Amino acid sequence: MRIPLLVRCALGLSLSTLLIGANTPIMSPAPARQIQTEAASETVANLAAGRVAILVCKDGIVVATAESRVEADTLPPMIVPLSAFRVGVVLGPIEWIFPGSGRGPLRLDVELRRAGSLAAPQKASKESNPASDIETIGLAFLGPLRDAAARIHSRLRLERKEMFTELLLAGYAPDYGPEVWSLRYRVEQQLLRGEFYQTVVHRPEYVQLYPPEKGQPRTLVESHYPPEDASDPPLAELLAGHDARITALRNADAGLDRAAGFLEKGESQKVFFVDGLEFVRAVMQGVIPRDRRQMIATIRQDKGVEWVAGAELAGPAIPREKGAPGAPSLYKQPKPPR
Repeated sequence: MRIPLLVRCALGLSLSTLLIGANTPIMSPAPARQIQTEAASETVANLAAGRVAILVCKDGIVVATAESRVEADTLPPMIVPLSAFRVGVVLGPIEWIFPGSGRGPLRLDVELRRAGSLAAPQKASKESNPASDIETIGLAFLGPLRDAAARIHSRLRLERKEMFTELLLAGYAPDYGPEVWSLRYRVEQQLLRGEFYQTVVHRPEYVQLYPPEKGQPRTLVESHYPPEDASDPPLAELLAGHDARITALRNADAGLDRAAGFLEKGESQKVFFVDGLEFVRAVMQGVIPRDRRQMIATIRQDKGVEWVAGAELAGPAIPREKGAPGAPSLYKQPKPPR
């Protein structure tokens, strides 16, 4: 297992809402996502909210997301291609709009793609930190996230250092294999004067979710934003509870039943990629309401990252600087490793 950069920790509470009026504390729940800016105009932060399911199979990785209708402009957790063999998934405030500022919207999925271009995977060695590429992405993503949060000057009703954004990274590390990390960004406020607060996003906590600790089951890796939303039980929980919808799928297809059987045993690494992809697609379609948008991408050692569904939801491509070597783009077929 790659050594985590920081001590493992339990998932903290998420930011439950981002509705702020002048001198008005956040109330939960609330449908809007408006944040007061320095210019007394309103900053709008649209959320990437919903569930994420990541299945590490015998010969590939499946990454799937589905939105939760927190509000009208909610997006699903956004899958972001970072290189030929890694994707990121952003959960939390993702699109920031600053009226009257003269600047365009800030899309954190686009900024994440920029961050990914800074972290070309390095071969692990005894002298190098095998997780340095993960840290590079995490700190590069921190900059634009801090820039957006710094415009919040009204009080947020949050626990101390409550989680503001989660970034999941899934892919293949050279000379190591498949891995999934959770980078957890927490926010803290300091009262400066009157009702004027300084909002700071702290450096991320790095938690390795896959491979699990020795002796722990290997099954679906899942996350949800907001995490306290109990309306969408984890797929692994539905599988263990013999949910009727999943049981019907298993009875209808031998491949789905085979994949489900390995997952029940905690042996996801034995699931064939074809079976795993079809299992995730079928379960997501069978459990998630049909009007919820979904994204699915796969990562295979021989083909790299490929879109299965939801590519049209991806944020705009970043312009490639002239002469920049190998700036990643999922709009081109990735090349297999040498």
